[in-house]
Amino acid sequence: MSRRFSLYHSTTVMMMLSIFKLLFPFCAFLAELSHVNAACEPEISYPAPIYGGDVLKKTFASISYNLDSSIHTGKFNGTSFSLEISSSNNTLYSKHHTEKSLGGSTVNGSSVYRIASNTKLFTSLGVLQQEALGKLNLDDEATKYISELSRGHSKISWKGITIRSLLAHLSGLPDNYGDEDLLLSMPDPSVVGLPPVTEFLANHLPKCGAYSNWTKRCTTTELNRNLRQVNSVFASQQESSYSNVGFELLGEILANVTGVSYEEYISSSILKPLCMNYTSFTAPDESVAAKAGPGSYWGLDEGAGNSAGGLYSTSSDMITFLRWVINNYKQISPTLNWFQPSAWNSGSHSLLGYPWEIFRSTEILPNTKRPVTFYTKGGGLTGYYTYSIIIPQYDLAVFVAAAGGLSSLHNIFTDVINPLVIGAEDRAQSQLEALYAGTYCSTQKGLNSTITFSHSDSKSLHIKSWISNSTDVLGALKPLVSAKAGTTGDMYFQLMPTFRNKTSSDGRVGEIWRFINVIDDYVYPTNATTIWNDYCVANVDPMSYGAVPLNEAVFWRASNDSTSTVEEVTLSAFRVTLRRE
Repeated sequence: MSRRFSLYHSTTVMMMLSIFKLLFPFCAFLAELSHVNAACEPEISYPAPIYGGDVLKKTFASISYNLDSSIHTGKFNGTSFSLEISSSNNTLYSKHHTEKSLGGSTVNGSSVYRIASNTKLFTSLGVLQQEALGKLNLDDEATKYISELSRGHSKISWKGITIRSLLAHLSGLPDNYGDEDLLLSMPDPSVVGLPPVTEFLANHLPKCGAYSNWTKRCTTTELNRNLRQVNSVFASQQESSYSNVGFELLGEILANVTGVSYEEYISSSILKPLCMNYTSFTAPDESVAAKAGPGSYWGLDEGAGNSAGGLYSTSSDMITFLRWVINNYKQISPTLNWFQPSAWNSGSHSLLGYPWEIFRSTEILPNTKRPVTFYTKGGGLTGYYTYSIIIPQYDLAVFVAAAGGLSSLHNIFTDVINPLVIGAEDRAQSQLEALYAGTYCSTQKGLNSTITFSHSDSKSLHIKSWISNSTDVLGALKPLVSAKAGTTGDMYFQLMPTFRNKTSSDGRVGEIWRFINVIDDYVYPTNATTIWNDYCVANVDPMSYGAVPLNEAVFWRASNDSTSTVEEVTLSAFRVTLRRE
């Protein structure tokens, strides 16, 4: 058995070298020709960290210090806020600040805020629930469920405006109806050069919402009638543009599909099952409110706008909801991952989801350019500002709500999110090194096969050395991969989890990982520029041997408990299992 194994491995490596010799002339030309070079580190290079005990104690102490300093220096003058941070299992940290000048009770986790556009998360979830039940299709046009939109003459072309486009702000519809009109907020529009509004136009303005000084709620009938009289911003599916109107239509679609009001559906299908007992579409008694001061939108009935921004909630309820999202976002819909991007947003690092506002940055981690992705949803109604933030790679969710005079939550982002990510990264890397790094050797007599997985904060878990039956695998693999990719430069092989498992004949469950090549230091052609460092194409399955992925590694633990020690690794294409020293 040992001799057959030896011959098999020698043949494997010789085939690699032979292929490299055949490919090298062509690939050398390709490398010289191509300008598309990237260091392309994988975003997910470890399993999500486990937050037991006081592992983030220093991080939370830093966050508290930052927030207390900001309060002391007056950055939150006139503003109360609530902040909660959670893993997928439990709340890890909370902090509340009460602005005494606003009156009311001391702010805590049960204080109620208007969460404004964070309501869109619940509307989106409701739509995806109905899709999962087969009651609607995301690619159905909105007019299938709201026939009034297509009756008579309409300035908007409704063809192609689908449920999916409404969820993703790709419908091209206007942003607001019955609100956000300068005519209502500027005593003298002429100061910015605006002409007087004609009597004819004034007579055709909505008679509800802000136009009625909130004495009359806007109905879906009024919304549908008004939409036949206005123009779209873009043709459907062409460009992204935020649309509250789109989510008002989604609320109407949910009501028509389920046969109950939008508010009743959200309450019975989401709020009650999650025990979000302090979340509702009606204002609770002001004794539990996080006071925002005079002129706030507390108590205003959004009417048809409820599905775009009508909910009231607490930080404790919202962190419960976000915790549920972390645990379930991949299984909600049969046709999409809820965190899947749908379109570009403004800027070079922002995308839109369903309806997540996605931000991706390579600037936050101190030791690497590996990206961190934030799935966020912001909301604002006069006097109230809220943000939901989920960072799946760290198994973290953050909810923050503010009431009062704060014009944005950027101070809280700086004080909280940056140190939180750095602390979580440190925990993840420490856990990665402890669980997986080390040398793994063959226990088969006469077989000289070992692999060493090393660790650093910049390269995460990577292959330091690899001997297969006395052959230097890295010495053969690096030129082979360089030739196939058409790239040159210093290369290392980094491991990344696939979050898929393999079960052995004795019932053990192994974690399937892949190792991918990362170019650490490019050698550029004379006419290339470094702007292409950000050009990346993901391919985690580039080569196979005997129909088995060449870059697959399966880690086996002492037991099927995810916290137990890793004892072995199987290198699938090499048909060998090595034991950890």
